[in-house]
Amino acid sequence: MQKYNNIMGLMSGTGKYTYRLGLAHSSYKLGIKPAARLFKCTVKTVRKWRRRYEQQGASGLQELSRRPHKMPNRCPADFEEKVLALRRTTRNRYGAEKLIERFAIKEYGKSCLKRIIREHGLKRERKTRVKKRKHLWSVKRLYKAFEKIQVDVKVLTDIGNYWPQYLRHRESYPRYEVTARDVKTGAAFVGLMKRNNQTNTATFIYLLGEHLKAQGFELSKITIQTDNGMEFNAGGQRHSGKTGFARMVTDHWGMQLKHIPPAAPTFNSDVETFHRLVEDEFYSIEQHEDLEDMRRKEYTYMLDFNYLRKNRNKDNQTPWEILRQDCPGA
Repeated sequence: MQKYNNIMGLMSGTGKYTYRLGLAHSSYKLGIKPAARLFKCTVKTVRKWRRRYEQQGASGLQELSRRPHKMPNRCPADFEEKVLALRRTTRNRYGAEKLIERFAIKEYGKSCLKRIIREHGLKRERKTRVKKRKHLWSVKRLYKAFEKIQVDVKVLTDIGNYWPQYLRHRESYPRYEVTARDVKTGAAFVGLMKRNNQTNTATFIYLLGEHLKAQGFELSKITIQTDNGMEFNAGGQRHSGKTGFARMVTDHWGMQLKHIPPAAPTFNSDVETFHRLVEDEFYSIEQHEDLEDMRRKEYTYMLDFNYLRKNRNKDNQTPWEILRQDCPGA
């Protein structure tokens, strides 16, 4: 059987209060010694909580603070105010160690600063993935529809379900997919390629520009964002002139072209997310009879993605619904 101290160790604050209240009531009904046997504690413990109950009422059964009455090493109030002011100035971004390092605090250590931050409710709440995405959407919604478009290429032959099909139709099946995805609406456009080169990506941008121009979008206000791959930026090794892809974007259509830093795929997170979704929901599931069948099925998938599929990170709206709000005449 568990003793009183073990039982208390397993209980929360509310549970301890309820247990002690039952102990005090039982001491009146049964007596002190029977109550001690029933609650697995000593007679001294029963008398202690009964006495507190008689003197202070139900509030006397709550946990008392174990904080010492005197703390000679406690930091003064003016130092606490200094730490709080620095914490607020840095918008709760600098922790105890960073505050000590950046502002040359030598009077007290990091444990003292951590206590001050914690006691005054300035401890930064840890962001979950859901909160991060909601915050990101609050920024992305400030864009205009098709103001910023991310473009990237996905390799298809490393997908387990697609690879055997590619081997059987090597002469006709595509090996790559080039994708453009709008940051604001989440709408995506795809093209299938047998070779990953600037000729194919430039052709894709030409077709995308034709479509957006036909829908009334001002191309000079659109920014195309890509990585530094050979198909976009010659792997970052071109020292003079423009690539064929860059000439199509800037010279032919008058769009803005931006390249993300090297080894920073999260800068293109929207189009990378689409690549994960299209692999999971399309390429890893579908079996194709021939290239024409593959095109029909992918076209159907894109209609579903752009018009019917709701995005929980964009207020549970489809790309079409977001576009209609931003551009009612589109």
